[in-house]
Amino acid sequence: MVLGRPTIRSRQVANELRRLRKRAGLTTGEVGARLGLSQSKVSRVETGGSGLQINDVAAMLGLYHVPAKRRDEILALVSQAAEPGLVQLHGRKLPEQWQALIEWEDKAVTLQNWAPLGIPGLLQTADYARAIIRGMSERELPESEVDTMVKVRLGRRAILSRPLPPKLHILLYEPALHVAVGGPDVLAVQLRHLAEATRRASVTIQVVPFSAGPHPGLEGPFMLMGFPSDPPLVYLENRVMSIFLEEESHTASYRLAWQRILAKALSPERSAKLIADRAEGSAK
Repeated sequence: MVLGRPTIRSRQVANELRRLRKRAGLTTGEVGARLGLSQSKVSRVETGGSGLQINDVAAMLGLYHVPAKRRDEILALVSQAAEPGLVQLHGRKLPEQWQALIEWEDKAVTLQNWAPLGIPGLLQTADYARAIIRGMSERELPESEVDTMVKVRLGRRAILSRPLPPKLHILLYEPALHVAVGGPDVLAVQLRHLAEATRRASVTIQVVPFSAGPHPGLEGPFMLMGFPSDPPLVYLENRVMSIFLEEESHTASYRLAWQRILAKALSPERSAKLIADRAEGSAK
């Protein structure tokens, strides 16, 4: 049994159990009746408000007819649920790598993204995303695989069009506006798209200029994710793994880093003008 403050693993299991129940077309009351559990117990398990017990979770997965491989993956999360943080090694298929990120972005109410060398995925155009995916791959990708990856990445943008979208705050290092991803034309279109995004009420973009000097952002990109009632997460990504940090000391360290980078940034108004001017210059 896992008790105490929910961890990212226990939160993942709870979210997955809720999704699987709905896919099976069952209510929490029906699940409880079939498994000999109270409806309130099933609800608490799905919201992370109750400890996860291997036997209960296994019974739910059986009721939902979850394939053996996926069942074993979920039960492994349950057995490790007390451990803080989550590290995922990347496979060859990037959409699988992004699955956890997409799930947590969808639940977040605030997203604070520091991007030192490129435009973040949530605001990428199709051509920019395609060039990034091709340029960063260690192998030659077939067009169909690239198309799938681009669709998955662009699909992340749907959260920004919801009636109540998350508050997205992006800090861009000025070099990100100059890296010629896909060539001058692709970059120009991308920068115009970025300039248009600054007009959204839920989006704030600020540029950290070349002249800012040293700051914590030089250590690399990161994203802070805030939730209505659950603890925040920090998302990090590199070539071989994705990392979710949740320990309070770790998230506090990244919040401080964010504030120190923010102190170096131009105002949203000056940033929007710089992006628009750079877009015009890239098109020439």
